[in-house]
Amino acid sequence: MGAKGRVSQLLVRHWQASPSQNPVRTQSRSAGFDLQWSPLEDGPDPLLRFNEAEGGLKAIVAMIGATPSTSGDMAQTAALAHAVVSAASQADVPRVLLASSSAVYALGEDKSESDIPDPISAYGQAKLDMERSVLQSTVGPEVCCLRIGNVAGADALLGRARDVTDSNPIKLDQFPDQKGPLRSYIGPAHLARCLEQLVRHEGALPPVLNCAAEPPVAMADLVQAANLPWVWSPAPVERYQTQRITLDCTLLAQTLGAQSLAASPDNMVAELRNLGVLA
Repeated sequence: MGAKGRVSQLLVRHWQASPSQNPVRTQSRSAGFDLQWSPLEDGPDPLLRFNEAEGGLKAIVAMIGATPSTSGDMAQTAALAHAVVSAASQADVPRVLLASSSAVYALGEDKSESDIPDPISAYGQAKLDMERSVLQSTVGPEVCCLRIGNVAGADALLGRARDVTDSNPIKLDQFPDQKGPLRSYIGPAHLARCLEQLVRHEGALPPVLNCAAEPPVAMADLVQAANLPWVWSPAPVERYQTQRITLDCTLLAQTLGAQSLAASPDNMVAELRNLGVLA
């Protein structure tokens, strides 16, 4: 669901080039996708009819809700997710994976699912409200909220690679230790594989899961792997606390297997080149 979003477009491109063993169907409020459906406006009927025509969906992966780069209403994120889960319940879809975000956490390193959420942005608060809205129910499909880290190619770093030139290089904050930002990233093909494994996973999933590759990566290493022009820029004092923002993905590794999460900047860049996102 949400096939027009920046992350979803990369996922769909991957699945079109490398079809999953479980056929993937796409949804959007716009025409041109397998299912045209606006859950808040249309109610559950379009999903019920589509589910019946498909012979029963195994799971719904909902990459939905407004983001800082869109003009949507973030306040509707919780209501939208609730409508999707309710419709899935009526259609007897057994599992719903909802895209949440690492933005539900306060700034810091190694944030785990056991940490108390403390978002610092409206986007993070909207995702946290969404989680609470759908996880409070004890009936309906199994719901797992994925607190996804940075997705390579859909972020502000590599997502604007086509605009980067020698005269307009990427600027990275450089902190007092002479290093730059460290983040939890995942490549789009890698994320697609993780989603497939979660859809097929036997047994109950945790209600929330951090989702990123391991280990975290230096943003400077990513732009170097992508061979993009970049320069250091002294980090202002107010951004010092943003140097290292990472996720603890131990629970995801226990669910999928630690080797399923292993990745490097070179891996992520290769994924983007295979998808035609990077030259």
